Amino acid sequence: MGDKFPADVRIIQSREMKVDNSALTGEADPLLRTVECTNPDNPLETKNLAFFGTLCKEGSGKGIVVNIGDNTVMGQIADLTVGGEPPPSPLRIELGRFVVLISVIAVTMGISLFLLSHFLLKSPVNLAVSQAIGIIVANVPEGLLGCITISLSITASRLAEKKVLVKNLEAVETLGSTSCICSDKTGTLTQNKMTVENVWYDSMKRRALNRYKHGKSVEYEYDP
Repeated sequence: MGDKFPADVRIIQSREMKVDNSALTGEADPLLRTVECTNPDNPLETKNLAFFGTLCKEGSGKGIVVNIGDNTVMGQIADLTVGGEPPPSPLRIELGRFVVLISVIAVTMGISLFLLSHFLLKSPVNLAVSQAIGIIVANVPEGLLGCITISLSITASRLAEKKVLVKNLEAVETLGSTSCICSDKTGTLTQNKMTVENVWYDSMKRRALNRYKHGKSVEYEYDP
């Protein structure tokens, strides 16, 4: 009792051994471990596996190491958190699109002014080039960064009045437009997909067929 599992282990002997899988599943109650495989499709739910980093809360047992290091469940989670790159925020996507649009307009106007000045007005090349550079620089919104920072800071201060702590200014746009946050009892964010697992009619418990449409029809079935 109190020992931490050094690897992913398959249980081959259990004497009322219970483990704490809250680090993986968020379930705080100790879970009983047995030698029988109760869920072959989902290793996290089967009762004959104990995972690296979890604690033995009660009893004792023996097991065979099946995964070590980065191959463990905890190691795979750590690898995903370190190796994954966060997707760009909607604000960054829109700013990138705006910068590309302004750049295209500025370069087009600069080239047009150069051709007009040099070929139609017969201006010297150096004068036409300087005019083209001037019109390109004039199209650059130098105050854009300051305006965005000030706007986000004002929004962050308003969110702070509502007990929302903003650690990244880029997240202000998303947080400011959020009206509902869906989470379970452990605080884990969910996808807000409400489903029915079982239905009761004709004095019988039956399996429910759930349909969720997001681009295409997807069927979810649950055993009673």
